Amino acid sequence: MIQPREVIAKLGVDGLCESAERYFQQVIDPTPLMAKPFMNLMEAPGMLYHLGLLLAGLKLAKTMTVLEFGAGTCWLSRLLTQLQCAAIAVDPSPTALRIGQKLFREYPVIGAQIAEPQFLHFDGRRIPLPDESVDRIVCFDAFHHVPNPQEVLAEFARILKPGGMAGFSEPGRHHSRSPQSQAEMQNYDVLECDLKFEELAELAHAAGFSDCSCKLLCDPERDLSLSDYQKLVRSKFTPPVSLSVKLWQSLYSAMQNAAIFFFYKGTCRLDSRGHLGLSHTLRTRAEHLFVSSGEPLRIPITIVNTGTAHWLNQNIADIGVVKLGAHLYDDAGKLLNLDFWRMRLEHPVSPETEIELTAEIVFPEPGIYQLAFDLVSEQVCWFEHIGSAPIRISVTVNSANAA
Repeated sequence: MIQPREVIAKLGVDGLCESAERYFQQVIDPTPLMAKPFMNLMEAPGMLYHLGLLLAGLKLAKTMTVLEFGAGTCWLSRLLTQLQCAAIAVDPSPTALRIGQKLFREYPVIGAQIAEPQFLHFDGRRIPLPDESVDRIVCFDAFHHVPNPQEVLAEFARILKPGGMAGFSEPGRHHSRSPQSQAEMQNYDVLECDLKFEELAELAHAAGFSDCSCKLLCDPERDLSLSDYQKLVRSKFTPPVSLSVKLWQSLYSAMQNAAIFFFYKGTCRLDSRGHLGLSHTLRTRAEHLFVSSGEPLRIPITIVNTGTAHWLNQNIADIGVVKLGAHLYDDAGKLLNLDFWRMRLEHPVSPETEIELTAEIVFPEPGIYQLAFDLVSEQVCWFEHIGSAPIRISVTVNSANAA
């Protein structure tokens, strides 16, 4: 059986970078590699499951700069670009990066993108980027190919901004022993290391990361019967022993064979480019107001940032900019205009901060209306959709010509 340390001793960092280039040079038709994570039915379910957990744990937000390490054909960089992140694809194979450029060219993202992707060659040791220049690093099924993890993790810590994180989805503790791994090392001189989260966590701490965590995995091949499902949902605190054993076996099997984990450079700082941590309290003394059509109605409103995210008041294309908004309803509560009115905040707002605004609204037509005030993070979400309560005010608009 081939041992990973033998491959490292034989080829070294430079030789393994050359092996990666030869691997992609031998690809006759790159289409299946470009089609990931939908490359084939055998791998797609697991890849999608792991990808979802990885993206959730990264706490991504629109317009973040995200580096994909070991990008290969850059399929994940394309998905990150689709999510309106600024993607940087890094790989030791120039051929793989050219395939990635072909992918972006022939299958562009849907709609507008906030930045053109970057494609950077990696020499196996240094990432050609300035210090503290990226928000996130993502590594999907690639770090187990790295022969010098301590050196690479130090590079990750160098280029990450304070509050940034690196997220990994990798095979498990006995990966090198699998038939496919043995074949890859034998036929292509590709390194297939076993990956142990606790050992990498020690290296990450030495490299400058402050903390780490991992996702809880279940075996996607295992199912529950209806009976076991009912036992699970009805036993909130102590499931039956037979069910506990099944759940533990699923967890054990999954976490032996895969690991999804994160290294943090300081405390993660959330902001309004993403939905996480967005929460408010709104207050006003107004309940039922009267105004003439065409005349401005002024409504003082107190706003408190009760969440953990910082609210932005400017960004690229207004993405993630928090504004006070109002929905317009008729007297019976039927929605007339979801985007009836907006007001930009004058300054960024930190968590636990209270501000005062005066809404100035003009109604063009007489009638009896309801205004629902809420905050919106532009192109992200309305706060009410993730749990904050809007405030409602009744407004009677009289004709400007009424006596």
